[in-house]
Amino acid sequence: MPAVPHRRAAGLRWAAVVVGSALLVTLAMVGRPAWSATGAGGGPQDDDVTDVLARAAASASVPFTGTATSSGALGLPDLPRLGDVAALVGESTRTRTWWADEQTWRTDVLTATGERGQYASGGQLTGWDYERDALTVGAPLSGARLPRASDLLPPALARSLLAGATPAELLAQGAARTGERVVAGRLADGVRLRPPTGSADDAALSTLDHADLWVDRATGLPLAVDLVDVVGGPVVAAAFDDITVGAPDPAALGVPDPPGASVRSAEVDVAAGAATAAPWVLPDQLAGLPALQDPRSTGAVAYGTGLLRLAVVSLPADQGRQALFAAEAAGADPLDETRTGDARTALVRAGALSAAIVVVDGRGGPRQGRAYLVSGAVQPELLTRAAAQLVTDPPERRP
Repeated sequence: MPAVPHRRAAGLRWAAVVVGSALLVTLAMVGRPAWSATGAGGGPQDDDVTDVLARAAASASVPFTGTATSSGALGLPDLPRLGDVAALVGESTRTRTWWADEQTWRTDVLTATGERGQYASGGQLTGWDYERDALTVGAPLSGARLPRASDLLPPALARSLLAGATPAELLAQGAARTGERVVAGRLADGVRLRPPTGSADDAALSTLDHADLWVDRATGLPLAVDLVDVVGGPVVAAAFDDITVGAPDPAALGVPDPPGASVRSAEVDVAAGAATAAPWVLPDQLAGLPALQDPRSTGAVAYGTGLLRLAVVSLPADQGRQALFAAEAAGADPLDETRTGDARTALVRAGALSAAIVVVDGRGGPRQGRAYLVSGAVQPELLTRAAAQLVTDPPERRP
């Protein structure tokens, strides 16, 4: 019996992994749409919505210095290789940011006893822990990864929600103005985004009800974002407490090099590690959703449009099998077995997020099988559609 607690702990770890992968879809940048403030079609109301969203999508070029508070309602276990994800999405986080552009910025997580900073410069991310007098170097700015504090800033969160959809698509999905409000002393225009609902005879596939964006009227910088699930509960909320628009102090952006500080290389988190080891080239479309990255360039691919997103990682067979066993030990149920063929599946849910582990054993031995991790803020029906496609039309091996 001593193996049972160990297997349940492993199940919790993999539950955190799959939820982290789902958060990768919701919170991390997945590309930038070709936005235009004109030509979306419709009357003045549509043009107004399109203009607000277009300016928000282009807001990475707006420099600022500000303090923001973000909060999440997801309870994840605090486990190795998850970094600060559990804290970021399960409690309130206060940050101070100096933003020059997408390649040059600094975000400090403020705590009761100090701060932990991240400095973006020269395509690399350097971490500085003031309390421990420790530097972490060598983390890439882009690529598959778990969310970090900078992803929960209102501008970054808004741009991620807008990626992968055109203005016309968002308007068709019900994007509409919601009035105006003052955020951090600045007048902001509101727009509510809604997920696509599918055909008339198809139930909504997203577990998100809407996202409210509040966009600075003067600059187009998103000042607040609220992501709400279908039962009215908060998923993620972020807003500036104070903000100054304009070039930040260059001295604040300098990467620290304190004498005597310990220096270590950044660890590969679970999402980045899984993407690197991915053995299969994922399809250009999955469950009717387009890929938001080139599947040939990465083993972790986001699919979707607007608020309807899936994240998929192809796993080595042994790793997928271990994840499946651990999830089953933690009480996970399978997907619809009548539609997933001979595959073994396990469904893990955490609030608005859900994920499925899909394992297909190969005839040439256990290492010849296939495994996938499919996740998002979606209903199990969409996970089942994706799993069925991966099983019946298996991807090719990565070169």
